[in-house]
Amino acid sequence: MKLYPKLTIAIVAATTAILSVGGYVRIRREVDILRLSRERDHRMFGRALVSAVTAEWRNEGAEGAETIVAGTNAQAARLHARWIPLDGEPTPALHVELGALDHLEKAGPRSAVTVLADDEHGEASRFTYLPVEIEGTRCGVLELSESLVYERAFVRRAIIDTVTTTCVLVFVNGIVSLLLGFWLVGRPVRSLADKARRIGRGDFANPIRLTRKDELAELADEMNAMCERLVEANERAGAETRARIATLEQLRHSDRLMTVGKLASGIAHELGTPLNVVSARAQMIARGEANADEAKDYARVIVESSERMAKIIRQLLEFARRKSVAKTQCDLGKVAQSTLDLLRPLADKGNVRVTVVDGSGATARADAGLLQQAFANLLVNAMQAMPNGGDVTVSVAREHAVPPPGVDAPEGDYVAVRVIDRGTGIDAAHIEHVFEPFFTTKDVGEGTGLGLSVTYGIIRDHGGWISVDSKIGDGTTFTVYLPEERAA
Repeated sequence: MKLYPKLTIAIVAATTAILSVGGYVRIRREVDILRLSRERDHRMFGRALVSAVTAEWRNEGAEGAETIVAGTNAQAARLHARWIPLDGEPTPALHVELGALDHLEKAGPRSAVTVLADDEHGEASRFTYLPVEIEGTRCGVLELSESLVYERAFVRRAIIDTVTTTCVLVFVNGIVSLLLGFWLVGRPVRSLADKARRIGRGDFANPIRLTRKDELAELADEMNAMCERLVEANERAGAETRARIATLEQLRHSDRLMTVGKLASGIAHELGTPLNVVSARAQMIARGEANADEAKDYARVIVESSERMAKIIRQLLEFARRKSVAKTQCDLGKVAQSTLDLLRPLADKGNVRVTVVDGSGATARADAGLLQQAFANLLVNAMQAMPNGGDVTVSVAREHAVPPPGVDAPEGDYVAVRVIDRGTGIDAAHIEHVFEPFFTTKDVGEGTGLGLSVTYGIIRDHGGWISVDSKIGDGTTFTVYLPEERAA
């Protein structure tokens, strides 16, 4: 339910409660005033009648007193008087309880008792009893009775008038509250809500204008100011993001170039042999030392050596070239094998044997060039961890994994790529810092501390993470987890 209907309901409920309580109290007060007024009138009339009856009794006796009472009934429209003699027999005043009669008999001549009871016709009535004394002797009781029909009709009219007035006031108050709530609260709140939804969609244009001077107008002004600040913040964030992406790409490209530099010496050795073969065969052909068949065979050897050198140079240039990110479905085993082919000259130079173990055919949606760079960093680190040579194993397998704390990724099926070496290992105190930029445990000139940091960033950009397990003197295992995407 919207705000202004709630306010209207609250106002109507409060108004209804206040008017109802006020009407109830007013009716009770009027009923009490009417009751007290009629009882007072009964007693005043009764005392006057008692005085007249007493005077007539002295002059004319009991018959004169009864004549006075009968004459009073003839003149009074709603009040009826009756003379009840006290001659020693049970009183016919059946409307008075015995305790009240005893009280009346013990009371003074000016006392009176008023009760509510049904008359002989079954109608609710008010009865007032006053004693009559002649020369100190109580000779009878004067009964005054009045039907409560008129009094109760007055009370009903008062209740109906009060209920009607209350309903009219509540209805008018509800309509006015609803209209004012819609105009003063509903419309501006709806405009503010529409503006908030546009802000949520990233639309900061079209400021909201409320031509009024209240809290909602102040809120609208603040929302407009917030939109202006958000536009500025978005522009700054966009510029910072573009700068960060450019810096990250530059960092990754620099890391690739550093890897290319590490490969240079191995590639020089790799190119040296086929170059010597090409030079020797070409010289023999140029000097005419080979017959036609030998020249043909030498030409074939030259072509094969040239193709081998071209392939090596092409792989190196492909790795060093800066490319835009393009994620496709990649066979991670093939990416690992191509990385090994690129680094084989460096591995041969360091007397390191690298083996790729993959029987899974696992695939992931990724940028093959970036993954090749990440795997290359891990393999170069593994080679450098074994200065005297040794074995490095790269395994690719499917695993159900739970991401570690701090990694925003779901539990599920992942492709685990492990790079296992038997090198010197990493001290336990350094493991938690290995992915920090510029942190390195290598000697000066052997590392910049950027390789693992860049690798970590590449894997996190692909929705995965890297874990490290190492022990001094027993080697290190880097495990890359990437979300699996099965081939269609």
